[in-house]
Amino acid sequence: MADAALAGLPRLVRAWDEVRTRGTAAVGIGIAAAGWWMIVWLLDQPVSPLRTALGAAAVGVPTLLLAARASARRLAAADEVGPPPRPCVYETAADARERRTRLAGIVVLGVIVLVMFDRLTGGGGEMAGLVAGLFVATGVVDLMEARTWERLERQHPGGLYMLIRPHAMMAHMGAGEVYERPRGDRVDEPAPSPFDL
Repeated sequence: MADAALAGLPRLVRAWDEVRTRGTAAVGIGIAAAGWWMIVWLLDQPVSPLRTALGAAAVGVPTLLLAARASARRLAAADEVGPPPRPCVYETAADARERRTRLAGIVVLGVIVLVMFDRLTGGGGEMAGLVAGLFVATGVVDLMEARTWERLERQHPGGLYMLIRPHAMMAHMGAGEVYERPRGDRVDEPAPSPFDL
């Protein structure tokens, strides 16, 4: 089948890997925003620790509650595992790397714009607190969810998969269907090499 035809099909991604990668990236972005604030504070720039902490808490607590609820719904979908739909493809490691790189570039650029906006408008570092609260809370929940997906996969030797729409950059954050790869469909991919760009 031509690559163009395959590109228009939905893709199946390993559930635990997708959630773990998303969680790791989110925590990393949150820590980077907090690190930026720390550097500005150490350089004696005008930032307000109180306003930054309040911003982080104001966004972090509701995000934590909403993310935990969404995580529970995603995991509840694993109770009804079915075979994957026919018009779809399994995502390769190279395609996953390209998709995640595009997503990371967009998110990081957005965070940089927000932080620079905070500096240019004379903010007290609140934007760094908001970004850190949002991403750290989401990332922590995703990392905890990834552990549960790994545990669930022990009961499903074919592996548990989520569906990503064509041209989407990440799996849906809400509840969706979960699929198990049929045994005859399983092909062990070789481990990626450090030179596999």
